[in-house]
Amino acid sequence: MGEVKHVVSNLVQMLDRGQKEAESIADTMHQLQTYLMEESKTIIEASLDRLLSRVRMEVDKLIGGSARVLVSPEGRVTVGTTYSDEDSDSWLKRLKSQDFSILRPDGFSAFIKSLKSEVAAGNWMPVIEFLRANAKFEAAPAYSPAPALRGSPPREPSSSEWRLSDFLPALPPHPPLPRGLFKD
Repeated sequence: MGEVKHVVSNLVQMLDRGQKEAESIADTMHQLQTYLMEESKTIIEASLDRLLSRVRMEVDKLIGGSARVLVSPEGRVTVGTTYSDEDSDSWLKRLKSQDFSILRPDGFSAFIKSLKSEVAAGNWMPVIEFLRANAKFEAAPAYSPAPALRGSPPREPSSSEWRLSDFLPALPPHPPLPRGLFKD
């Protein structure tokens, strides 16, 4: 009977250790999740701030007229100038009919604040899609041969023309083979 009590006592101690370790892991996971959520919010809000400052810089570059910020239905932001009222400008009316948002710079600032409140409420996906639509990707130029060269067959160079081998570096001299490698 004493041996059973000893085994049960060891089992209870092992289960207690396992429970404490599980609680520690759960606490660590909770802290990590909290940190990641806060860090994600910070990154999204900083991205919104960068977009706002980029729009403000573009507005400051405009000369004459009244600055307008256009937000397409896909969320793409552009800055332009209008010289007439929104209600009398046929181009702006057409854009409104195509679901574009036409904002003054201060209205765009308020729009960014509303997006930040969406992030604070946990509604991230529309804001991330909005930021993705306004990301500037610089595409690397891809090499494509001139159209005239694509269809023509390659020709053999004449003896007076340059060859690719004329531009390649010469091979280095090879070291001599060690003696005794080959038997006579």
